Amino acid sequence: MFDFKVLLESIIEIATVVPKTLVLAIFILLLSLLMGAIIALIQQYKVPVFSQIIKVLQSFLRGTPNVVLLYLMYYALPGILTFFAGILRIEFDANSLNPIVTVILTFSISYSVFQSEIIRGSILSIEKGQIEAAQSLGFSFWQTFRRVIIPQALVAAFPDILNSLLVIIKALSLAYLISVVDILGQAKMVGALSYRYLEAFVGAALIYWLIGVILTFISNRFELKLRHGFH
Repeated sequence: MFDFKVLLESIIEIATVVPKTLVLAIFILLLSLLMGAIIALIQQYKVPVFSQIIKVLQSFLRGTPNVVLLYLMYYALPGILTFFAGILRIEFDANSLNPIVTVILTFSISYSVFQSEIIRGSILSIEKGQIEAAQSLGFSFWQTFRRVIIPQALVAAFPDILNSLLVIIKALSLAYLISVVDILGQAKMVGALSYRYLEAFVGAALIYWLIGVILTFISNRFELKLRHGFH
């Protein structure tokens, strides 16, 4: 029989890893945005060789499940880092590599492809007339980019960026496969200790839902403030 007392205790236990999960998700989001911006620029200016490599990478990442990418990185990354450490003559112990590093790199690379599309779409949504007007006023490329393009692109991209954060938080449930404990990982451990898996997983579902509600509320308020800045 479902026990609400056990549910409450499970929620309290699972909530202890929420800050860690959020920090990890935000770090992955920022890194994937940085990678996505670089990819978007390479595609926008059609940089020789690199743009072709990006197309192949995009195709591979879109067609490969995150769980497969996670295992690939988990087993390949230590060898790759050992190889480059040997070239640079740096001492490196592959066994000391923290699984969190693998999680961060895997999801940052995976979601950078989608972030690049968000960035490109938000930039293309800006009317060319505004950019031409800024140039006619004597703005340099970087001034136009900083004062005209970025503020408006941020407004256009913000809902998609928040959605990416929610997707990353949920995708981190796979991190437990390589011993990184997130919300779902903690729920599994709580359920194993109490032998009440149903209450533990219901608790995890409620926490995920609450995080989504809070982030959506913050996003809506922040987006309204951003839009009011242009009216």
